[in-house]
Amino acid sequence: MTKYKNVFSYFDKKASNYNYNSYSFPWSIIRNLEAKSVVKLIGNIKNSCVFDIGSGSGFYTKLMIKNKAKKVYALDGSKKMLNNIHVKNVIKINKNAEKFQLNRKFNKIICAGLLEFVDSPELILKNIKKHALKHCRLVILCPSDNLLGKLYKFYHSKNKIKIKLFNINEFAKILKKTGWSIISTKHIAFSHIILVKSIYE
Repeated sequence: MTKYKNVFSYFDKKASNYNYNSYSFPWSIIRNLEAKSVVKLIGNIKNSCVFDIGSGSGFYTKLMIKNKAKKVYALDGSKKMLNNIHVKNVIKINKNAEKFQLNRKFNKIICAGLLEFVDSPELILKNIKKHALKHCRLVILCPSDNLLGKLYKFYHSKNKIKIKLFNINEFAKILKKTGWSIISTKHIAFSHIILVKSIYE
């Protein structure tokens, strides 16, 4: 739990300026490219309830509301990051992504920028599956093990935060082990953008 406390504390401290930094150059260009892919992969969300796990300050939460989602459940371990979300029809959940339990399931889920910060991506993916409906579309964003990914890792290391980088072939094995199958993948800058479906129904 110590590692998670460090990560939550790190993002609590970043929260006040996080949106400004995220929308500044060059991050704004990368995020906009990623966002277009996420919107395309998640599919039609009109009148749907979307689960944004590891929502941070709500970049994708807000995007889903903008694209006519009925409601978004935004879960993050940093309360101050959640406090940056100021849009209607959002349920904020300040919980650890490994251990949360909700009394509902979803057919549209986004997991962006979370798995690299946890000890066990497997536990997160297993817990997400417990909250997924049969034909759920899960979109995952995680950092690649390419050069840009290594620079991203170095950036966090300066703040004493260790992150994981993902090889797509190895990650596919983790997904299969936890009950998910890859439908499609895309690569933008340092990010894998992966659409997966549930298996072992």
